[in-house]
Order: sequence, then structure tokens, then C-alpha cells
Amino acid sequence: MNQIGVIYATKTSHSQRLAAAIGEAIQAKAENVTANPSPFPADLLFIVGGIYAGKSLPELINYVENLDSSQVKKVVLVTSSVSTSKRRQSDTRKVLKEKGIEVIEEITCPGSLLFLKLGRPNASDIKNVAARAKQIAENH
Repeated sequence: MNQIGVIYATKTSHSQRLAAAIGEAIQAKAENVTANPSPFPADLLFIVGGIYAGKSLPELINYVENLDSSQVKKVVLVTSSVSTSKRRQSDTRKVLKEKGIEVIEEITCPGSLLFLKLGRPNASDIKNVAARAKQIAENH
């Protein structure tokens, strides 16, 4: 079987919850890039992060900048954000493209901030993200 990994960076614990659900669905340990900043080899890597003021967390970008296309073959971005118009990890995607690492999909879901979209991602959002991640991993 291919080596599949899950990493995340979080400010609000939303990404941690999403990463844990993905890890459980695909039977992989979700690694926090703050606690484990060293990249590891993966044929498929799920990168989970939120968008804060239109940007990915610096810790996540730093991790991605240390990836190498000989270590990581393909990536799935998983993104939560209050914004619907900026619910993409554009800066992360740009770094991956520069490194020659293919982004095969970006799974997005609502996030919350203070009173905006309070409670998101909810159990249904998390279940849907994990199910899509499992489907991608199985077809990889």
C-alpha cells in the first residue's frame, strides 16, 4: 500500500478536528506541524489548514517550504474558512507548484470565527470531509 500522511496547522482546533477525522478514516496518524516540523515521505499527503485573514498559517507554509518532490508525490489540501470567497489555500498551493508537487484536490468546508458561522465545522462537515478524504485515498 502507498504511504499516506496527514499533517495540519491550527489556531482554533478546527484543523486538528478535521485532520483527526481524516486520519481515522484512512488509518493514518495526524501530525501537527508545530509539534513535528520535519517533513516525512508520503506518496499522498493531506495538508489540513484554515484560512486566517486570507492566508494559511505561517507554520503550515514553513512546513510546505521544506517539502521536496522526492519525498512527497501528491497532495490533497483540506481547508476550512469563514470566508466563502477565500476558502482556498492559494499561498500553500503556490509553494507546492513551485516545488513540483501535484495538488490533486482541495476539500473545503466552513469554519467559524468568534460569532461568525459559530459551530462550524460541525459534525456533518467533518464527516463529509473525512468521507471524501477516504474516497481519494482509496482511489489513489
